[in-house]
Amino acid sequence: MDYVLSRKAEEDVVNIFLQGIEDFGVAQADRYHRKLQESFDFLADNPLAAPERRELTPAVRVQSMGVHLIIYRLEPECGRVLIIRIRHSREDWES
Repeated sequence: MDYVLSRKAEEDVVNIFLQGIEDFGVAQADRYHRKLQESFDFLADNPLAAPERRELTPAVRVQSMGVHLIIYRLEPECGRVLIIRIRHSREDWES
């Protein structure tokens, strides 16, 4: 399966990278960015890796990566994983 990032997820990736540079420096921000990309690839290869959160509407899957959560859903008709958002694990992203 392929993956695609929503516009909001693309913004999240950029913001995470910029915040990483500010907090930890360029080298660490680069490493974390690579780990995010590896996680996206993993989810494309293993789309059922995270449990479905049916209590949320619409239902999504949530995979942790570092201090962030990758919120995604499957789009089987398109043969892809849609990565909706990447949120900090301490955020109240469910409301």
